[in-house]
Amino acid sequence: MAIDLEKIRTYWSKLTLEQIYNSVFIFIIFLIMVLASVALYRPVTMIQSEQIQQLSTQQQLPQTQDMALALLDQPEIYRGQYLKLMQAYQQESVRAHQLPALDVDRP
Repeated sequence: MAIDLEKIRTYWSKLTLEQIYNSVFIFIIFLIMVLASVALYRPVTMIQSEQIQQLSTQQQLPQTQDMALALLDQPEIYRGQYLKLMQAYQQESVRAHQLPALDVDRP
């Protein structure tokens, strides 16, 4: 037992402040990654579920509508999937506003 305590004391005495800072930094980054992944696998709220319902009935953005319908077919919708749907909705709506207007006179 005394040998083990002596090894621990020599190990702690060899640690530098930079190594301790690096260990704390790595631990914080790891903790953030774990909490973020847990948050992405939580189910959506009722408000978010209603937004998915609204996106599935709109017809202006067909790709977003298809994605929303596919999500509604699943038994449980996770927040990560919801965020992907919102990103697709935003990108498709920006793309729809950037398209040139059709000329009615030209066939």
